[in-house]
Amino acid sequence: MINFYKKHNYYSYAMGISYNILKLKQQGFLIKKIGSDYFVSFPQEKDILWEAFIESNLKEKYWNEYITEDKIVFLFKLNGKIDRHEVYNFDSNEVLQLCETLCERKFESLRHMLESNKYYKKILKKLKR
Repeated sequence: MINFYKKHNYYSYAMGISYNILKLKQQGFLIKKIGSDYFVSFPQEKDILWEAFIESNLKEKYWNEYITEDKIVFLFKLNGKIDRHEVYNFDSNEVLQLCETLCERKFESLRHMLESNKYYKKILKKLKR
């Protein structure tokens, strides 16, 4: 089995995406299907391709985030376009509020929200953040 945690340095848990995501394998993305969701890892130089894919394929009122070495990039699909936020040190009340509004759930913090996903928890531990 491919080790998603060592192969690349950017990681995303993608929800609200169609099976079209599998086409990204041809572009060097590692993709693992988990139920109707996907765990994705990719190299830094593919971030623009990832964001373009998300913009074209993410369902309205969903968001995607991807974890990098020093930040988390949040991509919200609102009113047919992407609202992009870079978050450092898990510190953004605006992003936390958007996440809570879209999923109709309260979170203790962005860190807690992300660490509740076992894939992200491993990544954040690996990055020592």
